[in-house]
Amino acid sequence: MSAVIRPATLADLPSLATVLAPLPLFRAYGLDASALEARFRGALERGEGLLVAVGEDSVGPLGVCWFLTRGTFGTGAYLRTLALGEGHQGSGLGTRLLAAYEAGCGAPPGGYFLLTSDFNTAAQRFYQRHGYRQVGALPDFATPGVAELVFWKPRAAV
Repeated sequence: MSAVIRPATLADLPSLATVLAPLPLFRAYGLDASALEARFRGALERGEGLLVAVGEDSVGPLGVCWFLTRGTFGTGAYLRTLALGEGHQGSGLGTRLLAAYEAGCGAPPGGYFLLTSDFNTAAQRFYQRHGYRQVGALPDFATPGVAELVFWKPRAAV
């Protein structure tokens, strides 16, 4: 399926949240569709990067990429969320969303950062394949019993 990646709009948020809420990642953190929609709405209101992948055949949202262009340690970009609806993992769309995040941040002096849950081994492998490496862990950071693993990709030499 072909997809277009574009900035999210308020109109995208209800269906985007509905597509993503069933994912094990969001269930593990107790985030239902209404909580996700509220978080995405806040991102738009604050002017944060919020990209949506939508099917060219108007099937609706397939995935999201939410990021901050600066902030990590005062110099790095931060990927807050990259998620694809069920059935779209392994399609290359995650790679396209990750590339859109990096392009949308330019060349932050501190590089690119993200957190991923210790139980999300597929995500860990995905980020490692794209040049990220684990540089730390934050036990119980987002929820008790789960460590958030800190991944970092240095800015490419210019």
